[in-house]
Amino acid sequence: MSALEEVVYHPKAPIQEGLQAGAIGAGVGLLVSAAQNSVGSHSYGATGVFARTGGTIGIFAAMAGVFAATDSAVANARQTKDAWNSVAAGCASGLVAGGFQRNAQTMVFGCLGMGTMMGIFDLSGNSLKGKYAEIAEQQKQEWRESQLKTK
Repeated sequence: MSALEEVVYHPKAPIQEGLQAGAIGAGVGLLVSAAQNSVGSHSYGATGVFARTGGTIGIFAAMAGVFAATDSAVANARQTKDAWNSVAAGCASGLVAGGFQRNAQTMVFGCLGMGTMMGIFDLSGNSLKGKYAEIAEQQKQEWRESQLKTK
């Protein structure tokens, strides 16, 4: 990616992004709810996915939708794509997770925890490998040497 590509920002539609992510989150929530339902013993049968553990679907959908919408809205307001957008979106998502618990302390710590975690993930290059995993070995060595030099 060249320096020019990093400067140019392309706006996103927060509502559309939120709805798409919410739908994906609902699908993941359905899978988690099905797993929760299959482990427990109850008399609901297959409908227990919705009747007994269905709240999981809503939590996943709401968290994913709020995260994506907030990330897009903050990026549009700031006209940039960086880790601060993910921090704000993670905080909003953590607030939603705490809101389902109906506990202000859980909301605050959810905001702090999710915001910090998503900011660090974004800073690492949006990859569990890190942003320097795909560069050549020679470039890695040059980067290491530049970091070790005293200024």
